[in-house]
Amino acid sequence: MFKTAAGYFFFQLCLIGFVINMGVLVPLRRVQKNGDKNCVYLIAIVTILNDNINLLVNLCYFAPSIISDSYILADSPEKLGPMLMTRISHFSWYNTIFVMIVMALNRMTLVVLNKPNIFTKQRVLTYFFISSILSFSKVVFDVFLIPCCLVLMDHKKYGWTYYNPKNIKNWGELIDTIMEVGIFTATLLCYVIIFIKIRISNNSVEQSIDSKHFQKLRARERSVAVQFALVSIFSIISFASFKVVPMIFGKLNTESNIISPICFAVHCCANGCIYMFMNEEVKDELLKKIFKHNVVHTESNNPNGVPAEDPQLFF
Repeated sequence: MFKTAAGYFFFQLCLIGFVINMGVLVPLRRVQKNGDKNCVYLIAIVTILNDNINLLVNLCYFAPSIISDSYILADSPEKLGPMLMTRISHFSWYNTIFVMIVMALNRMTLVVLNKPNIFTKQRVLTYFFISSILSFSKVVFDVFLIPCCLVLMDHKKYGWTYYNPKNIKNWGELIDTIMEVGIFTATLLCYVIIFIKIRISNNSVEQSIDSKHFQKLRARERSVAVQFALVSIFSIISFASFKVVPMIFGKLNTESNIISPICFAVHCCANGCIYMFMNEEVKDELLKKIFKHNVVHTESNNPNGVPAEDPQLFF
């Protein structure tokens, strides 16, 4: 009973996240076309696409396997079908943490170093291509070269687990932990420097003659930095849940492992919500889309053909 309920809850959470992310992709793309000098929205789009890859794997395979209490594509998680689903999810995860680096560096070069020309579209696309190659290479390394042990999606474990039947040294977990902790630490350090710089800049701008103009610019850059920082923090929480939950509840309490996939699904939902509700440009695009229908409806019912002064009244 608990497993079925947990599976349905996990499925619905992933579905909500996927719908939110698909909904925010359209305004992100429109804002990018209108002008994306520092490639902020290009980075945001790649982040959302990475989340959607994981959500699709959960929706199509992992959540149904928990609900049905079977591996669906095979009779064990090490077989081709389940292994392929896990590797796709893992590729997306590696790509997500590599994108975290470019998010932090984007804010560092603009806010701290004051060099906005470094992040051109061509350079960012090149970095994303390299990060994809690195992610794919890491997946291949995990499957074919590492002695032990692979991460598997296992409905019997209610989440992800390292497959280690012989109980030997887990090199896979060690390598992943070192790489991810290193990236997370460097990312958090970057944001600490960024927010210190913003704080110092705000104090100096308030005393200048053109304070209103610069405060507006700084407010926008601070908002983008906060958005990127929150996206990174949710990624770190997802990683931490995978490590901390077994330490808190014990490895034998397998039901508690469902917390990690749920945390990751919340992370994917939160990323779309961050851009949807905290980014002014994206909010404006969404409001234009909503109120456009109301304006058209109002004009069609107005004999003089004069649009309403305040279309929000018709919402």
